[in-house]
This record gives sequence, C-alpha cells and structure tokens, in this order.
Amino acid sequence: MVLAGHSRVRKLSRFAPILLANLLPLVGVVRLGWEPTTLVVIYAAEVLLSILLAGVKALFAQRPPPDERDGILSVSNAELTGKRGSVEVAEWLPPVYPRNVPFALAVGGGVLWLWMYLAFALTSTLGLAEVLSRPEVAVSAVGLFAGQVVETARDYFRGRRYETVSPYAVIETPARQAFFLVFVLFTTAGITSATGGAAFTLGIVVFVKLLVEWSAFRASHDDGGGRISRWLAGPDDASASPDPVRVPAGDPTYRARTDRRAVLYTGLLRTLAETAPIYLSWSVFAWLVSLAVVIDADASGTAVLASMVVAAGLLAVAVGVQVGSFYLRYGPLEYRRYGDRIVAFDVWTDEPQWSESIRALRGVAVANDRLPDRLIGTRTFEATTGWGDDETERYLGPVSNPDDFVEAFELPIRTTRLRPLDRRSAGFSAVAGVGVLAVPVAVAMGPWSAFIAILYFVFLTPFVAMVLRGLWNRSYPDTA
Repeated sequence: MVLAGHSRVRKLSRFAPILLANLLPLVGVVRLGWEPTTLVVIYAAEVLLSILLAGVKALFAQRPPPDERDGILSVSNAELTGKRGSVEVAEWLPPVYPRNVPFALAVGGGVLWLWMYLAFALTSTLGLAEVLSRPEVAVSAVGLFAGQVVETARDYFRGRRYETVSPYAVIETPARQAFFLVFVLFTTAGITSATGGAAFTLGIVVFVKLLVEWSAFRASHDDGGGRISRWLAGPDDASASPDPVRVPAGDPTYRARTDRRAVLYTGLLRTLAETAPIYLSWSVFAWLVSLAVVIDADASGTAVLASMVVAAGLLAVAVGVQVGSFYLRYGPLEYRRYGDRIVAFDVWTDEPQWSESIRALRGVAVANDRLPDRLIGTRTFEATTGWGDDETERYLGPVSNPDDFVEAFELPIRTTRLRPLDRRSAGFSAVAGVGVLAVPVAVAMGPWSAFIAILYFVFLTPFVAMVLRGLWNRSYPDTA
C-alpha cells in the first residue's frame, strides 16, 4: 500500500507542471485582467492547428492503418489505402507512404466540419468576428503553431515516433479531442449564456484541455484510466503488416503500362459524376457559414467576393485530390507476366501491388462503362481474384494495346470491341444535364432571389446528380 501510494504521488508530481500550465489562463483572467474571449479563440485555433499538423505527420507514419476504423475522421472507400510502397521526397525526411495520403487529406474535411460547429458554439457567447480581428489572436496562433512544429520535429521525427504509429492514430487522436471540445461547448451553451459567456466558456475550454492532457499522460505511463480518458488518448495502433506480394524470380516475359491519359480522364469523369456534386454542396454551405459567423452584415463586397473565391478554391482542391488519388492508384501501374502469374507493379514506388495466377482469374470481361476507353481507344478489363475473405474485384488497365494484353495474359475474352451505347438514354441524359445546369443560372440572373439558386446548390445538386448518373449508366450495355 505504501509503494502504491508513493507511486501515485510521484505520478501526480510529474503531472503538476502540466496542471499549472493549463490553469494559468484562469488565474490570468481572475487576477490579472486577461481578456477571456481572446484566450478562448486562441485555444480553439490551437485545436484546429493541431489537426492540420497531424495531417502532415500522418504522411510519414510507417505502420499500416487497421482494417477497422470507426472514428471521427473517415477515409472509407479511399483510393490509396491499400497502396504498397513508399516514396522518398527528401534525404532528411522519412519516406512518404501513398497509403497515408487519404488520412492526411481527411483532416481538411474534418477541420472544415469542426470549424463550422465550433464557430456556431463560440458565436453564441462571444463576438467571434470582432475577436478574430484582433492582432494578438493571429500572433498567438502563429506562436502556438510554431511551438507545435518544433515539438513535432523533436519528438515525432528526431525521436522516430513515426516508426511506431499508423496514420489513423496520428489524425484520429487530435480529432477526438477537438470533437470532445465542440461537444462540451454545445451541451453547455445554455449555461454559458446564462452565466455571462466568455469567462465560463474559457473555464470549459481549460477543463477539456486539462482532461486531454491527463488522458495523454495516463496513456504514456501505462495507466489506461477511465473510458473517456482511453478514448481521448487515441485509438489502439495494433496492426499487422500485410504479407509481401509473391513475385517469381527472374525477368518478366511481358510488360504492359496503363495508359495514363485514359487514367486521368477516367478519374476526372468519375469525380465529376460522383463526388463533385457533394463537394459543391458542402463548399456552398461552408461559404454561407463563413458569411454568417465571420463576416459582419455590413461587410464590403470585396470581403464577400474573397469568401466566394476561398470556397471555390476549396472545391477545386477537393476535386483535384479525388482525381489525383485515382491517378496515383492506377497511373503508375505496369502489368507483368512471370510464368503463369500476373503481377501489378507500381513503377513509382518500385513495389508490387498484387499478384495472382492467370488460371485463378475469374469473371474476366471488358469494362463497357468507361467513356474514355470509347473515346481514346483504350480498354479496361474486370476480373475477380482471391478466395473467401481475400476475394477482390480488380480492374486491369486501361491499356492502349488491348489485343496484345489479352493474348499475353491468356484472358478468356473473345473480342475487345465495345458494345455500342444506347443513344436514346445517352442523349436524354445529356440534354437533362444541360437543363439542370441552366436552372440555377437562370434563377440567379432572373428577377428571383439568388438565395434560391444557393439553396438549389446546397440541397438539390447531390440528388439531381445521382439521378442523372443513374440515367447515363443505363446507356451502357451490360458486360458481355
């Protein structure tokens, strides 16, 4: 009992400096007359900056992400999570893993979501627009970010912590902490307004920061703590490295590179049809939130225009990321034949991605639903590989020499010619698409309020795009 008590006292003494550092703002407000609204916004900026920095750190995490990821930031259906290999960007930096790119990019959407909720929570008790205009806020935010960069360089890179973590743990831990802060602020919004606002809000923020620091402290000292502490400390990083891809010895007897122009066009059309309408809706929504929270009602036209440019830039970045991810997955592939095996090899990472016996390929067919293949003359093939839990639907290509590809890999395909489109369905879809795009333009330019056009973009664009995509897909013939 004495030893246990001594250990507890020693642990608390180690945490004492962290406790005092986090209680200092409250002492400053009560005794020294510090401005609580400024401190609240600075702390909120620190939380958001920590997530952005985690996105950069995630690129270098060496452990593979776990298969089960039920977290705040989701990267489900991402293109590159199964990518093998790494790329060296600089001699003084660890290698970057393409499989980590979706996790690094997920922080952008996460920060946008958290910013909107946090802005609403703080606006109910603070004059957020006025606080953000104070120069000390910008100076303090830059200082906090510089401090986090220094800590990252010391502990994460020089301390080689990147060797023991997965990208999921790197981004999920600060995201959980930020989500907990926003949740507490929302649930106490009524109490905060009743007690006068800023000082009470600062107390809540300090409490959350203290709980987060305590959770990290207990996790680093092999003391799991309670359920909330374990959750805030971050996810378990236990994940096994995937088995190496089997590549027979010797040189390949055949090589076929993907047609990169067809890959680029396919990725672009796929993004514009599937995810761009959702991104458009959310970018408009984020722009409206920025106008409501940050920009005053009497803001100048220049400020409104600048916010629109920022929203459009975010949309362009989101679309570019999706297209780039698709390109990075299929653009560098080279299909090689070794004996009776086909190996998909990434020439950029110099790493095999998958390998399968040619005899084990099942359901091989020409993909009829790729418009760039019809326009450029390339072909993409569908096939099923693996059995049981390892069963995977794969695309081979697009390749510019489909007949040679079929012959070299002995694919059971009679012809590489594509069956024609249903012209009536294709024509109707094209005309309907032009009409859908013309509606908001006509509304905005007509005598009606432009707000109606904005609502159209926010609420109807994803639904309309889904209907049009379904109509267009009906023009493709079934795979023969």
